[in-house]
Amino acid sequence: MAEKKFAGLRGPVEDAAVSADFEASQNFEALRVGKLGVYYREGFKTRFFAYSELERAFLRVQEVRGRMCCAQAFFAYFRMVLVAGGKEYDYVMSENEKLMDDALAAIASAAPELPIGVPEK
Repeated sequence: MAEKKFAGLRGPVEDAAVSADFEASQNFEALRVGKLGVYYREGFKTRFFAYSELERAFLRVQEVRGRMCCAQAFFAYFRMVLVAGGKEYDYVMSENEKLMDDALAAIASAAPELPIGVPEK
């Protein structure tokens, strides 16, 4: 059986160790956190970010104002942002803040050398 193909930063990744890590990874809705990296679906591809390629990971809160017939409501969405090569990748979004916090904590425990959070100015 052929190994699962992943879309990495530098092209396709086809490796038995990455496939096994994907299968054993923790699932946080659309995001999966493994020992080798972070995985998520993007269209028909499964993206793979190795921890060695990441520069930073943090959560971005996106507030949305909804107008109803008689009032306004505010909604918050939480985006997992992965920074690699000076570019931000933030395709994973959830309404569940605790789930995204848990995913960020799983990334921090799998890659303790990776900076977590927004850098201080």
